[in-house]
Amino acid sequence: MTFVPGQNAPLQAPVVTFRAESQTPFDVSALVADANLRALTSADFVFYNQPSTAGVQLDQSGIRVELDRLHPDAAAVLCIVSVDPAATAAGAFRTAGLSATLSDQSGSVLAEFAIPTAGTETAVICWELYRKSGAWKIRAVGQGYAGGLAELISVHGVEVDEPAQPAPTAAPAWDSAVEPLEVGRGLERAWMIFEDASRSAASFVSSSEYALARLDEDLTAAVADPSLRNSAAGVAARDAAQKRHDDLVSLARDNHARDSAQLAHELGVIDGVLPRSMASWKSVSWAGTTDLAQITAVSDGMRLGELSAPDRGTLTVPYCVPLPLRRPIWVDSTSSKAALGLISAVTVRVMAAGPMPLLDVVDLTGSLTPLTDRLAPMLAGPVITAHTEISARLRALAEAVDMGELARMSGVADGPSSLRLLILSDFPHGYSAEDAQTIMFLAERGPAIGLSILIVGEDESNFAEESVAALSEGCQHLSAAGQTEVHDPWTRTQWHFTPDVLDPISESRILAVFDRT
Repeated sequence: MTFVPGQNAPLQAPVVTFRAESQTPFDVSALVADANLRALTSADFVFYNQPSTAGVQLDQSGIRVELDRLHPDAAAVLCIVSVDPAATAAGAFRTAGLSATLSDQSGSVLAEFAIPTAGTETAVICWELYRKSGAWKIRAVGQGYAGGLAELISVHGVEVDEPAQPAPTAAPAWDSAVEPLEVGRGLERAWMIFEDASRSAASFVSSSEYALARLDEDLTAAVADPSLRNSAAGVAARDAAQKRHDDLVSLARDNHARDSAQLAHELGVIDGVLPRSMASWKSVSWAGTTDLAQITAVSDGMRLGELSAPDRGTLTVPYCVPLPLRRPIWVDSTSSKAALGLISAVTVRVMAAGPMPLLDVVDLTGSLTPLTDRLAPMLAGPVITAHTEISARLRALAEAVDMGELARMSGVADGPSSLRLLILSDFPHGYSAEDAQTIMFLAERGPAIGLSILIVGEDESNFAEESVAALSEGCQHLSAAGQTEVHDPWTRTQWHFTPDVLDPISESRILAVFDRT
């Protein structure tokens, strides 16, 4: 399998060997790191003077990694090439000819990566082997460092005797090397980008914290001898400590900015080919594409909004979830009318995710009329406006779920053929305890027939009625008030989440969901 920068894939082989080829003389090395890509210890950097650590061995064939023998805290292994110090005339890696492979224990090549270089790199991270949800994966990285191996490993937490002065890291030539988007893989690709952004952010935060801790240690050492505190030597030591800190932070910021620029470029490339349910509102797919395959394709996910971190840069990353929704979305709002823009955005994206979706709506206050009027052809039945009609509609949906499960068990159907969305506004007012229990049944079993649920109401996690509280706790909550704080599931990096909104009265994109014939 041939990789491009940023591409990842599952790693099934328990033992792999990393090798590289280049026109420039080089050495290979490896760094065992934690989830933040910080070295576990200095002893976990494997190179020619330290040829082994738990699970990693350097020999004449390359770097051998035995995943089952890695330290229990290991979350990643970075596979590195660097210019041979003994071949100083070689300079940096040439702009062509650097490649890397991973092979299994039998010698069969599992992955190949022709690494694009700019001609200024003296050290390059070729592969990242990393653990996710208990399973191992590989990622083609191609990140170069003009400051050499000392710079690369110091960024990842290995102390060197004479830290290299940070030099601008060499950006990989990713402008023309974005992996094409495979049909039906939009959600996976969106989460890959989110994961990459999270790991880059975590590395930046970790490096900055390391620099601050190192500054504290260096300043403490500089003033340890009272007789030298106010001497020229003491002042020089403090100045040197501050410079080291500033250089490390600057390098971490530059690396993060480079990663963010690459991810922003990749997002720009794929946005025009993502299904409408996951594409940005400005994408050509919403502007009137004539690609019938793109219009009618069933999407495996939908976009809820975007993630950003103003303190770390300008990168914004789409936040997407699977369809049908595995957990109901609960819009926290005291008024469905106030949340209409968010409700409209979620509804239109679900409606755009597959051919001929159906829409069931409970709207006791009439707040959703501007939306339901425009989507009337997709309504599965009349909008429920009286609380006495709620139970019957919910029971009918529950029966449809039972019938769908029977069809699947008998082999008549193997999955949902289309999507369906149930909107429950102003919950739980007007709903009975029995209704809440039926909704919980639909939330658990409905995805099997393509049913997703959108609930609008106040957060009722502490509601006296146990079924309502349990339902609220099992939902994914979005705030109609705007931006909220979220943490990613890998590194717990903090992000600002801004939900998508859509004006159902003036927004022409709503009409695009009918472009299916």
